[in-house]
Amino acid sequence: MPELAPYVSDAETWSERRALYASLFDKPDTLLLLARDGDELIGYALTHVMAVEDTWVPDTWRTGARIAEIESLAVSEARRGEGIGSALMDAVERELAARGLDDLILGVLPGNVDAIRLYHALGYVDYDRAMRKDVGPR
Repeated sequence: MPELAPYVSDAETWSERRALYASLFDKPDTLLLLARDGDELIGYALTHVMAVEDTWVPDTWRTGARIAEIESLAVSEARRGEGIGSALMDAVERELAARGLDDLILGVLPGNVDAIRLYHALGYVDYDRAMRKDVGPR
């Protein structure tokens, strides 16, 4: 997605992500599901739960008192198209329902068409749009 450039490096991304993930693992309702084929890790889903009043959601639509967010869903590039992402999402949804949650949100970049296709096939609907514009020199 060149229109979103300039991007940060992978090292910068993972530095930020590492701190975020560490904070999520401190939360009691964080859920990490791993997909394995034998000893090989082939995918994961990371979800966390928030009080709805700690989000922007309550002024937009009615939800339960807590809302879950998919923070990250990833499948090994070599294993995409095998239903692993769908299986992870199904498992996340079942676990969240068992924990008494009714609402699940996620974000996806507009250029990630394979993920968007997956989420639409699983019944997710577009509800928000974020936009950006450079207004000064870099």
